[in-house]
Amino acid sequence: MSDFVIHACEQVLRFTTIDKWGSLSEERKQQLSFNMGVVALGLNLTKEESFQPLIDACQEKMSTKELHKHFRRLFTLHKITVDEDNVTKPF
Repeated sequence: MSDFVIHACEQVLRFTTIDKWGSLSEERKQQLSFNMGVVALGLNLTKEESFQPLIDACQEKMSTKELHKHFRRLFTLHKITVDEDNVTKPF
């Protein structure tokens, strides 16, 4: 897996560690969306696996904690190993 895709996975996990969707600044929401696109293409994810959960979190149909867990499971399924220091790094 390319370093670019792994970094995007780390960023998706990092930006979904927040308590509520509204806690993210507009800049971070844009960064999350960009990284989500990289992840979706890099892992060949379906809309239902990638963007639909993100939309659900935006509309508060899914908590950000559930969103984070969803992506963790997907990344594990795709055998992506992330650097936890990058995931827990403050922003």
